[in-house]
Amino acid sequence: MRATLRCWGTRGTFPSPGRHTLRYGGNTACVEMRLPDGTQVVLDAGTGLRALGYSLPIAAPSVAGARPVVTLLLTHRHSDHVIGLAHFAPILTRSYTVRIACGGVTAAALCELAGLQLSPPLFPALDGIVEALTVETFDAANTFSVSASCRVHALHAQHPGGASVLVVHDETGPVVAYAPDNELAFAADDPLITAWRDALAHSLYGIPLLFHDATYTDDELGDHRGWGHSSAEEATQFALRCQAGTLLLTHHHPDRTDDEIDAMVARCRAIVADARSALRVDAAAEGMVLEVA
Repeated sequence: MRATLRCWGTRGTFPSPGRHTLRYGGNTACVEMRLPDGTQVVLDAGTGLRALGYSLPIAAPSVAGARPVVTLLLTHRHSDHVIGLAHFAPILTRSYTVRIACGGVTAAALCELAGLQLSPPLFPALDGIVEALTVETFDAANTFSVSASCRVHALHAQHPGGASVLVVHDETGPVVAYAPDNELAFAADDPLITAWRDALAHSLYGIPLLFHDATYTDDELGDHRGWGHSSAEEATQFALRCQAGTLLLTHHHPDRTDDEIDAMVARCRAIVADARSALRVDAAAEGMVLEVA
């Protein structure tokens, strides 16, 4: 097994708990990934991060004094992707070393964000909380080294204010691509956008598991061009082009009910059937556990 993933938050824009979101969940973006050697990567720090944090054992330092490491990588800095940071138990207990980085963002800018999230007036004044984070940066090639067995590459996403598609690699190649905020058809007729989309599809060709933004339906796109999100149908066509193994629709609109997401999945599976493709399509759901072979 190359990796095990668990979805802790799959909603976009704003948390939306309630009776109509029980099956797919109301918490915002957070996905945990573990490799067989114990390497742990957390993608985004939405409200799902809180439950993830409390699922981890309170770790004691090793004999050498080293703490276990959690690596937290952000696609971008919008509130629904960082709001869980101040409620992440490994930071509050200071029993882990928490490394944090964000694609396309300097360490100074990320330090400022962490400081705002973990300081008054948004958070109580607690000594040493900000210092419990180790803020790092992607290198000049937009790559972050998590461990000897794992690295993450940040690709450009189309999203207001900037965002990244995070591609996690193990020793044998790419395992998962995570694109919760990405507008595939932004300025669709622009040659530069066409070239970007072609390059992204090439970079993700053959990806075993693709999480992709499915905030809207095709019928809703007309009123939301330039908002930085894709439709489920667009995500499916893109996954077909990438020849991905599995597509997980994610970043569900906060008003989207479980039944509406079911209908969305059915439409996307019909697209795949018409293409006579082996692509598997599902909607990311809170609590979902996946294994990539």
